[in-house]
Amino acid sequence: MNHEGVAGYDPAQVDVFMGRVETQFREPQRNLVTSSMVTSVRFALVPGGYQVKAVDNTLAKLADTLETREISHRIRRGGKARLVAELRAATKAISEVLKVGAVESFSVERRGYRKSNVKSLIAAMAVVRGELIAPEAFEVRTRELGRARSGFSRAEVDDFCSLVASATNKQNALS
Repeated sequence: MNHEGVAGYDPAQVDVFMGRVETQFREPQRNLVTSSMVTSVRFALVPGGYQVKAVDNTLAKLADTLETREISHRIRRGGKARLVAELRAATKAISEVLKVGAVESFSVERRGYRKSNVKSLIAAMAVVRGELIAPEAFEVRTRELGRARSGFSRAEVDDFCSLVASATNKQNALS
């Protein structure tokens, strides 16, 4: 919990969602929560709520854990061929962003992500002979990108980071 008066995530909303996650881990066949649900969940901000950074880091770790389980399950059920094709398509999309750069890839919005931080994250990535070289998925999901009066679109950058994290998890599972 935060100090009184400091905004944080609504504890009731977080607790309900985490209850579903706990049930998912106890009963994996139920499919109550997926990695994509974890990456897209949003909570209201309330005074004295849960610390945003701590919850976001927990959600990022959960997303990676669930995604790794989902990938393993898909490989057991249907083999690797479809996953390889998905990874190839993701790597191609990532390569395009890396080739043209952040300025050409992301629109600008008020209170977007700080441009220098996004460029720094992208500079840490490469696609070499079809293989993605990038920070670990958790780092990509949790990298502090800051805020700027005029920065890159948070939604677009978040989507790109999710693509990179997912491609990293697929690549790790296939290697």
